[in-house]
Amino acid sequence: MSLYKFALVADKSVQIRQALGAEAEAYFAAMEAAELAFFGSIMNENNQHKLDWLLLRTHLISRMSDKDIAALTAYRVDKVQNVADHLDGNERHISIVTIDTLAAAMTDIKAQQWIGFDTETAATFDKGRRNTNPVSLIQIATATHCYLFRMVGNNISVFQAALAEVLSDKSNILKIGIGLRSDVNAMKRDFNIALSPMLDLNWLLNQLGAAKQMGTVQIAASVLSLKLPKSKRVTLSNWALPLDRPLSDEQVLYAAADTLVALDIFHGLFAQLAPYKMLWPNTIKQRFLEEE
Repeated sequence: MSLYKFALVADKSVQIRQALGAEAEAYFAAMEAAELAFFGSIMNENNQHKLDWLLLRTHLISRMSDKDIAALTAYRVDKVQNVADHLDGNERHISIVTIDTLAAAMTDIKAQQWIGFDTETAATFDKGRRNTNPVSLIQIATATHCYLFRMVGNNISVFQAALAEVLSDKSNILKIGIGLRSDVNAMKRDFNIALSPMLDLNWLLNQLGAAKQMGTVQIAASVLSLKLPKSKRVTLSNWALPLDRPLSDEQVLYAAADTLVALDIFHGLFAQLAPYKMLWPNTIKQRFLEEE
């Protein structure tokens, strides 16, 4: 993403495309070429590091068009992509946790330094009504697995007790997600679990200069250069099915992707930020450099 495109407010870009029609792409390409030539003319060994940081930060916090996102490689849940050299290619698995497999899942989760976190809730279709349906699925991603905890029926009390140990401040494991406010409120309301410590990746992007929340699809595109599939039909599907009815394959993949991608973005983002530690905003330095 160029600095020029970053400087264009989204609605201004739309206006330019409408005005220029078929010539719009040529216009944007010409402006980006001019920008590259400009940076080439001013860059030297004294300012290259700062200019590289400016361009990286701009790329990370810029929204991509739907057309540009559609052209990206699809995100995969079974194998790590575009994160970091030491992680790319690692295989992962999705596990739907049962009471019989709970102990093994918790052993893996407790061994982690950080985990991806998300929840799913059955949608409400009453117009204007706030969704107060209980959380039906809790997803936790580790380096090798995404564990799906179906919070329905006989699972609830057993899973609630086990998850409280790793999701609350009883554990130092960092819980990482995107747009966590509603998840935090629902976890407290439904299970009396106060999620802590946690990191909302939107906060991290805000510290880099993003003006508002970017959303999972946008952050995956800017940080990982991957297209995360999103289906409103699956989002609004019934996550509160009874235990004798399995979740669909689409639901399982959707829930796992939303959680695994948070962990991937976390690792991928810091792999890109690492060479510029001295230029990080103080808020990021204070939170992450002091933990090293």
